[in-house]
Amino acid sequence: MADARKPDPPPRVRQIAGPLEGYRLGITDVPVRIFDLTLDGCLVDMNFGTLTGKSTRLQIDLPGEGWTLVHCETLHIAGHNAFAVKFIRLDEEVRNRIGRAIDRQPDRPPEDDAPVIDGGGQR
Repeated sequence: MADARKPDPPPRVRQIAGPLEGYRLGITDVPVRIFDLTLDGCLVDMNFGTLTGKSTRLQIDLPGEGWTLVHCETLHIAGHNAFAVKFIRLDEEVRNRIGRAIDRQPDRPPEDDAPVIDGGGQR
């Protein structure tokens, strides 16, 4: 007889879905959009250019915390001008700022559990 119990769902990753404003810092600062920000890294979307080299710096406008500088390294290309990065050398202050910004985010139900709103309803 099969076990009818559902397995425990995987733990939810604490993150800010985005988009957040930011800049890739370099000789010329390039505007970027930040998605899926966690304490470990994020997804960086650029309208033009690439994240060259292994190490780069991003300045991110964290909700409720303001502009914050992070050092990161590129993990892989996630699409045309989109890059997954991992934060490196985060000091305690920056880690706390990111954590507080994440904690301020409202809990959202997973897509499958979200209520369906019918836009063609009654008047």
